Amino acid sequence: MRFGTFHLIGAPNMESAEQRIGDTVDQIALADELGLHQAWVAEHHFSNYGYATNPLLIIARAAGVAKRIRFGQAIIVTPFWHPIRLAEDIALTDILTGGRLEIGLGRGYQKMEFDGFDLSLDDSRATFVEQMAIMQKAWTEDDFTHAGQFFKIERPTTVLPRPIQQPRPQIWIACQSDATVDWTADHGYYPLFSGSPCSREQILGWRERFIARWRAAGHADQHPRTAVQRFVYVCDSEAEARDAIWQTRWQRRVADHLKNNRERIVAGRNEPYPPPIESSDDEWWDRLIYGTPEYCIAQIRRDAELGFSEFIGWFDVGGLPMSTVKRSMRRFAAEVMPAFTREVVRSQ
Repeated sequence: MRFGTFHLIGAPNMESAEQRIGDTVDQIALADELGLHQAWVAEHHFSNYGYATNPLLIIARAAGVAKRIRFGQAIIVTPFWHPIRLAEDIALTDILTGGRLEIGLGRGYQKMEFDGFDLSLDDSRATFVEQMAIMQKAWTEDDFTHAGQFFKIERPTTVLPRPIQQPRPQIWIACQSDATVDWTADHGYYPLFSGSPCSREQILGWRERFIARWRAAGHADQHPRTAVQRFVYVCDSEAEARDAIWQTRWQRRVADHLKNNRERIVAGRNEPYPPPIESSDDEWWDRLIYGTPEYCIAQIRRDAELGFSEFIGWFDVGGLPMSTVKRSMRRFAAEVMPAFTREVVRSQ
């Protein structure tokens, strides 16, 4: 099982972007030092939910201090980009990281972000699909053209430079619906699943659907990589972990409001008021990797037994002090990860 870190770069208390982005680069450098495999950065706009307006820039900065770890985006919101510019920036970032880049893409879900860019959320799926086709051409074809619903490239165009990894870095797609799971499998991309808004049963159902669809598509590799992301806090006791749950509730409540277009934002600050429907404490606890090293190992093993090859840990959650985040990361690397070094987990 490969282990990664996730970085949304939220600022519940309206911390400065300089501080939070600096914290993130420091955390990625620590993850590199501790032997984690990947660092994933998410794109968001217009609120303290997330300061990573351009994950590729943050990755390029972090690559200068983290010399071994691989990088990904979880995710880049493609409708906010012109596909040729995005293809160029991905290729350049692959070069700047020395070929350590993976690509994480999605169509987005926050209406307020689409409104800010004067874009239609209703068009996001069709836009995303067309953008993917253009980017594939940009990485592999010379003098290509394109005539689509949203984009027209009439003059024959060649995109340079090309990525180090040929024909392109590995693509991962954020999957939160049957339609996206099916499309991802059909096209030979790998899925990213979020374990916080979904029950384990739903995640398992989507993963099984993906594997079946992948194999039906006839891809050469019958055991594709699949990733799940969860909140992580390694500490001394269950009581200490439960005391810290409020940070995850802040993160989840704000995300739920943004997804359902009922956010309350003033001067960029989200109000984390309780949503109409919320997981019970027991349901929520079951989705977390919070507690002693032994409990965290048991929780991650449940995901490994479902067949996931990648575990993405969200350590920097909703206002946890940086000293606490780094201590949790160190304990995770020293006391949790080694439990899996002798376990061969193969996707089924």
